[in-house]
Amino acid sequence: MAGAPRGDLLSFRAFRAACPAGYEYGYGYGGGLPGLRESEFPRLRGITYLDHAGSALFPESLLKAFTDDLRNNVYGNPHSQNISSKLTYDTIEHVRYRILQHFHTTPEEYTIIFTSGCTTALKLVAEAFPWIPEGTKQPSSRFCYLTDSHTSVVGIRGITGSMNVLSVPIKPKEILLSEKNRLSAEEQNCTTPHLFSYPAQSNFSGTKYPLSWIQDIKSGKLCPVKIPGKWFVLLDAASYVSSSPLDLGVHQADFIPISFYKIFGFPTGLGALLVNNRIAPLLRKTYFGGGTAAAYLAGEDFYFPRKSIAERFEDGTVSFLDIIALKHGFDVLEKLTGGMEKIKQHTFALAHYTYNVLSILKYANGAPVIRIYSNTDFSNPDVQGPIINFNILDENGEVIGFSQVDKLASLYNIHVRTGCFCNTGACQMHLGISNEDIQRNLQVTEWPVGNQGLLYDRNWMVVNQNGVCITQKQEPRLCLINPSIDLKKKIMVIQAEGMDPISVPLEENTGKETVVSESKVCSHRVKTYDCGERIAGWFSLFLSHPCRLIRQSSDRSQQKNTKGLASATNISLSLVNEAQYLLINVTSILQLKEHICARLEEPLEMEELIRRFRANIVICAPESFEEEEWAEISIGALRFQVVGPCSRCQIICIDQQSGERNKEFMQSLSVARGRKTNFGIYLMNQPLHSSLPDMLSVGSQVLPVLKENTEIQPPTSSEEKCSG
Repeated sequence: MAGAPRGDLLSFRAFRAACPAGYEYGYGYGGGLPGLRESEFPRLRGITYLDHAGSALFPESLLKAFTDDLRNNVYGNPHSQNISSKLTYDTIEHVRYRILQHFHTTPEEYTIIFTSGCTTALKLVAEAFPWIPEGTKQPSSRFCYLTDSHTSVVGIRGITGSMNVLSVPIKPKEILLSEKNRLSAEEQNCTTPHLFSYPAQSNFSGTKYPLSWIQDIKSGKLCPVKIPGKWFVLLDAASYVSSSPLDLGVHQADFIPISFYKIFGFPTGLGALLVNNRIAPLLRKTYFGGGTAAAYLAGEDFYFPRKSIAERFEDGTVSFLDIIALKHGFDVLEKLTGGMEKIKQHTFALAHYTYNVLSILKYANGAPVIRIYSNTDFSNPDVQGPIINFNILDENGEVIGFSQVDKLASLYNIHVRTGCFCNTGACQMHLGISNEDIQRNLQVTEWPVGNQGLLYDRNWMVVNQNGVCITQKQEPRLCLINPSIDLKKKIMVIQAEGMDPISVPLEENTGKETVVSESKVCSHRVKTYDCGERIAGWFSLFLSHPCRLIRQSSDRSQQKNTKGLASATNISLSLVNEAQYLLINVTSILQLKEHICARLEEPLEMEELIRRFRANIVICAPESFEEEEWAEISIGALRFQVVGPCSRCQIICIDQQSGERNKEFMQSLSVARGRKTNFGIYLMNQPLHSSLPDMLSVGSQVLPVLKENTEIQPPTSSEEKCSG
């Protein structure tokens, strides 16, 4: 890599010099911070832990203080009345006060409702908010949320939808333009309640959204949607409060959900909903659990709730020992760090320096090594939190897959978080992914397996006027035709640019008028029937010469003694020449990609290469071409026998999105494989005697059997081979 010497960039002196003015690194420990790490986090020896946004790590002194407390005191069920139970109840109330104190507010302003986490707190809001549904005489409620929100916030729309309440996603830039939606005084007097949710800090990029929005929205200065009514604000603070102070005395949101493990690392499975007491009386509740009822009758529909809002919504016995642990969490946090303002300074100093170092890393050709997804330049901790989201690029500017990065990081005991972090909206915004892209990639996560392979896979073919099969070798434009299967409607929809979509029924035509013919596929005879004049006309028009679509007759399917299998094995095939399945390995493609890019002298998308090899099973194994050493594999509940390698023909030279030919691909494959053109392996399904449904699923573990072994060997270490 070019630029300043790496040692200078990463030196402690460089880090301290780059620290923003007024922001202190090390909580005042100075050079003594390694001693704190050794005494409080000895389990981190040899580990670089960079997933604080996923979970904080608890210090040793927190655990010791908590366990000492449990050893020295008897804590009973707080719903009982004995001495140990009274101690528990009083301690819980003290912790409630301590939480309010931490957020600079009082019991007169807010109530603490303990939950199992932030997600449960959000669900509680969704179920208890006083929504007014569509179809009543009053104006109906709206649930609006920032698209840069955690999955658990967006999931509220599932509940509101069941209540006939509309949900409206709002992009960050749109909320800034929402002043134009300001309501008239008469419209603001409407009492219909609406809820707007946004994160104080994006869990994806660390962007801090203005806390001033709370008052602006409640006052009507900002209006997410122009509709009469009163706006309430749900501030998702789970990510924000892990490293920043929150003053609810100033920024009085109506609902604030939090998870405590994000702050202390322990306990997990405990969160809270802070509810503004002004909205609390409006909340509705149908179910009542143990401890929430002041009185009820088992034989009549009579129930009277407890007066306390917290007790009314905390169904059953709260996790009282975990709540007691929070007291020690606050004590230790203050003792070790000096409080949230110090944490904010320390973490931002680290993030600021890391951002600067990553931003200047270059390859020898000047190409950047890192692409950072952020709305800021990490110069102001009031608008940027200590989260850095990035991709690593190769020297051609191509993204290196996060699974590869995760594996390499693991080799050096670096713990990072990969993926979209439960925030699809931010992922789309920063990576430029459209709704259609996600729907296209996520529509199918599993597919049924039939006796000829994947259900409906390769059951049709196009023939000329003489009934001879047409392939992409003769007609490259075939790759521009896009079929898709709709299992619910039982149709195959066929589309192509410039043509109206046309559908073909999946149910086989078994009528008396159906004429079964004999066709050839790669020298093998198969029984087929014609799909009709309407379909033939569509294909003839698109391909500009007479042709027809024919389908294999399922009750007269091709039976074949396939090479590599026992001579007595009769395998039922669809319209393929060798086997039911063709498997390729992404890791093998990565190695081949380097050869092809070098010969073409231009970058190449991985997806383009995968499409060229036209496999129906795509896996990711640790080693390139290791699949050629397998005798059998299991994918989920399915077992396959390897038939042999796939010897490639000129079709891999055809770009499957444009139909253009480039002979370089075949030549590169031949050079890379030592004058062979093998790539991928053929598989045959071996039916298992199992009650499980025959489904092939994305993400299934692939367990291979090597040719010289007799038992399935699991992947080495913790790596998984996944089917796709």
